[in-house]
Amino acid sequence: MNNTHLILEKIKKINNIVVISQEFEAAYKGILLCSEKNYIYKKSYGCLLLANGGLGKTTICNSIVRKNPPYEKIENNIKKTIIPVFYLEIPSPATVKSVASSMLKALNDPAPLKGTTTQLTYRLIYLLKECETKLIFMDEFHHLFDLQITTKRMNTVVCNWIKTLVDETKICFCLVGLPEFSPLLKIDSQLARRFSHSFYLNNLSINKLNEYGTIHAFLEQIEIYIAHNLEINFEPTLTNQLLALQIYVATSGNQAYLMLLIENCIFRVLTRGSNIITREDFVNAWDEGITSYVSKTIVNPFHLDISSLSTKIKNN
Repeated sequence: MNNTHLILEKIKKINNIVVISQEFEAAYKGILLCSEKNYIYKKSYGCLLLANGGLGKTTICNSIVRKNPPYEKIENNIKKTIIPVFYLEIPSPATVKSVASSMLKALNDPAPLKGTTTQLTYRLIYLLKECETKLIFMDEFHHLFDLQITTKRMNTVVCNWIKTLVDETKICFCLVGLPEFSPLLKIDSQLARRFSHSFYLNNLSINKLNEYGTIHAFLEQIEIYIAHNLEINFEPTLTNQLLALQIYVATSGNQAYLMLLIENCIFRVLTRGSNIITREDFVNAWDEGITSYVSKTIVNPFHLDISSLSTKIKNN
């Protein structure tokens, strides 16, 4: 095993970091509450998990799925598999058959593509009951729309099927996707009623330049985790006023890009056999264009002072 492979295996540890922000916790608990309401009230309490890419939607889904893994139990002398929660991505293009097949696959149906739409639906409802499923995450819900250059139309056939499925099963469905599609989904009043709860995840933020913002809390947790698990430190610290502001301008507070930036710095440090990440590592990581898509500046923010960074923030 070469040295690069060993370094990457070590860095892989930080992929398991889950930073619990107030928004994350509110969404996590809110989704579980909707699921519990469905189970107790036997009514349809669906919800929406909305955020732009890289802000933690999939992390929340995976966290809840991991906390509620499949297990086996004996009922009437028969062993059965219970699948309390599962996650799927809505296929593109979305049809009733493609969505039903994806759900059957998640439930370990041996032939998820076999049968007519009616047969798939019947089998799906049966399996959801037998597997005692309480919560289903359906990601990429924008695939429920016919997206043209000038228009965005709802796929009424699939949406009507989902409404029927919600009513038949009384399971909590959480549609996961981009905030811009939420108003379109709610054009259908019946669908809106079934997905009345919305949870949002936003970019990490700063308050005033000299105040603690959500990005500082995030960076603090990341720094503690990296020090503990990789024995790597930052000089200056990640929550240093200037460095935190530079990271914010470099990433616009997008968690995924922020982590890509830090991963690059860790790789550099481990490659040279050090355990200290410096500002120069961030300079070089930014120069590779890792965060160019979301950066608030076209010049390297890790060369800028607080006054210049403030101007970049105000102009965006």
